[in-house]
Amino acid sequence: MFEFGEQFAQFIISNFPEAKLASQNREIIVRCRSCGDSKDITHGHMYIHIPQDKDDCPVYHCFKCQISGVINSKTLIEWGIYNPEIAIETDKLINKAISNNKFKGYNSFHYPIYNHVNNINLAYKKIEYIKNRIGVELTIEECLKQKIILNLKDLLDYNRYNISNNMNTNNNSYYTRHINIINSLNDNFVGFLSLDNNFVNLRRMYNEGILYKGIDKRYINYNIHNKIDNTEKMYVMPANIDLTIPKKIQIHVAEGPFDILSIKYNLRRYEDGIFAAITGSSYLGFITHLIVSYEIFFFDVHVYPDNDEFGTDEKMKQIKEFIKQFGANLYIHRNNMINEKDFGVTPDRISESIYKFN
Repeated sequence: MFEFGEQFAQFIISNFPEAKLASQNREIIVRCRSCGDSKDITHGHMYIHIPQDKDDCPVYHCFKCQISGVINSKTLIEWGIYNPEIAIETDKLINKAISNNKFKGYNSFHYPIYNHVNNINLAYKKIEYIKNRIGVELTIEECLKQKIILNLKDLLDYNRYNISNNMNTNNNSYYTRHINIINSLNDNFVGFLSLDNNFVNLRRMYNEGILYKGIDKRYINYNIHNKIDNTEKMYVMPANIDLTIPKKIQIHVAEGPFDILSIKYNLRRYEDGIFAAITGSSYLGFITHLIVSYEIFFFDVHVYPDNDEFGTDEKMKQIKEFIKQFGANLYIHRNNMINEKDFGVTPDRISESIYKFN
């Protein structure tokens, strides 16, 4: 095995007790650092690729939450296993691969994407759907501003030159799905552009059984640039944060896009801060990512968990234990209305309770 590959494998195995080699010692299986993985602490779904030569790079993929990414110095910090020697070497491998254009799908670029609506009539149908979901009637301009994708095809066509220039593929198309799929996603889904402008988290507007089975799901992630790294697939509403002002940043985190829209417009309309939907990632993973990648150190966290296993006090305790080193407070917001599981509903279906988690 490549010498650094051996060092890297030993480092990962020594830091994760559940780690085990797989695929003829080319991969390591660990518990996912993003979704939290299974309840069984000895069983993991995340596969880590061990570099095999000087032109190879360490990457990871979780077969449970489908998160994929490159393992660089920032990843090691987020995972809490930073080692200077390993970090420097992994960054060297990755930078070399990117410069040789061999690693395009794993870069961390935020490509320019300009939100746009051409089919106005279809857009208003999507706005009506949003109104029915959360009781707020947004304008087209507000949707564009908040990275809400009303018509997927309008977005792709308007940005076709930027997309085709940055695609992780050799063909000349700026679509990453068949045109028939694109049209169906355009007509039947409303979307939310990811933090890095590489993914659109699409929500089906109609009942199951109408669409082609491959896309007849509540949520579909559309990959704009055919990118492999999806560590920033979460939806974060645009915000202007001045890190030079000595004021705590209020971080509001929920599970889904409609949760965070309802929270922002129905409950926290006049409040500043970061409003984010983690869309399948973990609350702790997202908070860690904000700290490491965006250098946000002075903050409080507001979590609006669903009433399920991911919103238990045990999960909240993990967040509290991590953020206390930054002097941050954790506030838990729950919707106590009978028969409601989250905040992605109209105001009359929300009975909010708030408590400081100690």
